[in-house]
Amino acid sequence: MVFSAVADDKPAPTEPPQSVETRHSVTLGNHSLDYRAIAETIGITDQKGEPTASIFTVSYLAEPAAGERRPVAFVFNGGPGAASVFLHLGALGPRILDTPATGAVPPPPVALVDNPSTWLAFTDLVFVDPVGTGFSRGKGKEDNPDKPFWNVQSDVNSLGAVVRRWLTRHQRWTSPVYLVGESYGGYRAAAMARSLPRDVGVTVSGLVLVSPALDMEILHPDISNTLAPAFRLPSFAATAAALGGHPATGEAIGDAERFALTDYQTGLAALKGVPAPGDPFIARLAQLIGLPEEVVRRARGRVSGHLFARELRRGQSEVLSQYDATVTRPGAADPENDNAGDPVLDASVGSYTAAFATYAADALGYHTEQPYRVLPHEVSRQWNWDSGHEGGALGLPLSALENTLLAHPETRLLVVNGRYDLVTPYLSSRWLIDQMSVPAAVRAGIRVRVYEGGHMMYMRSASRAALATDAAELFAPETGGSRK
Repeated sequence: MVFSAVADDKPAPTEPPQSVETRHSVTLGNHSLDYRAIAETIGITDQKGEPTASIFTVSYLAEPAAGERRPVAFVFNGGPGAASVFLHLGALGPRILDTPATGAVPPPPVALVDNPSTWLAFTDLVFVDPVGTGFSRGKGKEDNPDKPFWNVQSDVNSLGAVVRRWLTRHQRWTSPVYLVGESYGGYRAAAMARSLPRDVGVTVSGLVLVSPALDMEILHPDISNTLAPAFRLPSFAATAAALGGHPATGEAIGDAERFALTDYQTGLAALKGVPAPGDPFIARLAQLIGLPEEVVRRARGRVSGHLFARELRRGQSEVLSQYDATVTRPGAADPENDNAGDPVLDASVGSYTAAFATYAADALGYHTEQPYRVLPHEVSRQWNWDSGHEGGALGLPLSALENTLLAHPETRLLVVNGRYDLVTPYLSSRWLIDQMSVPAAVRAGIRVRVYEGGHMMYMRSASRAALATDAAELFAPETGGSRK
């Protein structure tokens, strides 16, 4: 890759610069793609015109080929409280973190390489860091000016304002608009698909939801919720098989999915107290997911991702990642007091922070002494969910998706998950999408895919390529291709 900086080489300021543009080239297959990268802050204001926040974005813009209509995709990560760097330098951007085929986080020093699966091949990209993440900051008079944005509705409103201002600034109002969101970013993208036409005047052409958190009750279920623990069972079974050296067949995966949604439901509902040793339901479950019967019995059949990650390889003194359960690390002698963190999520924060710090300065020519906040925990700890309880029985994101597909049935939707993700398991996405009341003709246009890997399945090159291929198909009507 080659690039030439447009900005002057000046000492690093304390405040981030408003805009820096650089020019680059990346080789894709047998041709070279030239593009502009624009790192900039976009200000938003209140109804009185007073500044309320400065939101950092990185845009990649390529010149359209003859007869091509370039769409623009706005990209968000999740958390809430995650910067967009995971999708930016992990999957979609022209440069990505060099990761091993296993999906594990590489040890330092980190290295960036050209991305042969960059989505810039078929769409322009805008990576957006919500307030409190990346270089994005609140501008109010509160003790913590970021906090007013840390709730569902303010988050959606502020990001809608960014979409509007970006389209205006770059004169792209005639471009097809897509939304891409990972994890909680899938939640916000779904909500924005409904709010953008009403509040901003933008009708979304399509959405790509990566490991989406479409129902927060699944992440933190109460005792009456029997579906939440069921959704993880096929991922548990697939993980146990993979780590045992014999990846599960399609038939075995199908059996696990059917058990999770049928016999597991009735067996769990019928339990009274702690089952007796030798209980046939507990025995069947333990055999399916590879855990000792005693562990499953004490959990009363409700095996959490945390318990599974701690117990499956306990005999080998290993702890699994809940974000890709096939990735392990050494465990403490006493698993109850193991505080070394998740081997994928916690390890990736440091790697992506270092990678972006280098990339921003060296490639984007963006210099600031402000820290780039990849995953500040105070955002999720202080997040206000009150305005997220809309949407009736479906909840806000699913209700928003359903209404979007009914109002605009031409909207395209791709939902992708990793097979070994214990946080937002793939079966939950499939089941939740099935709950939307949309006509068969509309449902036929929804794509649901499962790849090898975990929550960030794109950290495996093969899954990253598969994701790009499926996304390119989704974007094909805009770029002159055919829709399968």
